[in-house]
Amino acid sequence: MTDAGTIAEIDLLLYESLIDAPGMTVDELARGLSRARADVCAAVERLTELGLIRQDSEGAHQAVDPALAESQALGAEEYELSTRRVAMEAKRSAIRQVGPQWAAAMRRNIAANAVDVVYDPEAIANVLMHYAETCVREVLSVRPGRNPARSSDARSNSANAYTLKRGVKMRILYQQSALRDRSSRPYLRDLAERGAQVRLANTLPGRSLVVDSEVALLPIPHRDLRSGLAVVREPNVVAWVEATFEQLWGESTPLDVAVGGKRGEQPVDPTRAAILRLMGEGEKDEAISRKLSISVRTCRRHIADYMAQVGANSRFQAGVIAAREGHLDPIV
Repeated sequence: MTDAGTIAEIDLLLYESLIDAPGMTVDELARGLSRARADVCAAVERLTELGLIRQDSEGAHQAVDPALAESQALGAEEYELSTRRVAMEAKRSAIRQVGPQWAAAMRRNIAANAVDVVYDPEAIANVLMHYAETCVREVLSVRPGRNPARSSDARSNSANAYTLKRGVKMRILYQQSALRDRSSRPYLRDLAERGAQVRLANTLPGRSLVVDSEVALLPIPHRDLRSGLAVVREPNVVAWVEATFEQLWGESTPLDVAVGGKRGEQPVDPTRAAILRLMGEGEKDEAISRKLSISVRTCRRHIADYMAQVGANSRFQAGVIAAREGHLDPIV
């Protein structure tokens, strides 16, 4: 018999010979099959082990009914497996009985074990992959910065892909400025195609990750030339991080609205249209701010948001797009 559980060709031939002519010896089988005696002996040994043939005191062999051979060869093993399975289920039941006590103890001791801090880069990567593998409901992620697809984020991006592949719901917030980077746009689209809900906000606080509303992963700023990751389990802190995310999420723009469709179909409010017109006339930010009675900061934010909306890499390119797509006049 092979490792795959199939019988060799010579074994089948020998078994068929004994069905047709029971009582043959090894020598008779070797002559009848035109095979070497050693090969026939090996086949006889294999079939005897399976219970498919038996030998009498005179060396004659008989074929055995396969159903009878199966019950004789496997009956004891099946009984043993059944007994072991019952014992395993009993152990499983006993172990699970202490689950509520463990959970209660964890809740009592959560204050003492509310925060763990990890500094080693390899350990941080392992923590991220651990939660990517164990989360079951939803992951909330805040990712400020311009280039979410940069190589230094490779492991985090890999964890995102793995989590989405497992069917876990994921909502991710990026800054509008991420759309200005050409390498980031395909990455954001890929995330959305994999099932993530992606939105864009003008400004975002530091990074955060909330897993199943139970754990918050918060990067720690550089300290002594090291950066770390805080693993927070304290329910009130986790709830605060989650509430902050929901507020930002409600004020953000869906990715498909920011980059989807034709540029000319995206509305431009009157203030932004006025800024674009004055930009096209060569006015500086300070002059535009005075004429429209807005702050310089607001003016620049409008310009930056428009550049992100249309994917412009420079103000000049933004002006060309605005003129071509009819954005110099507000849509009413």
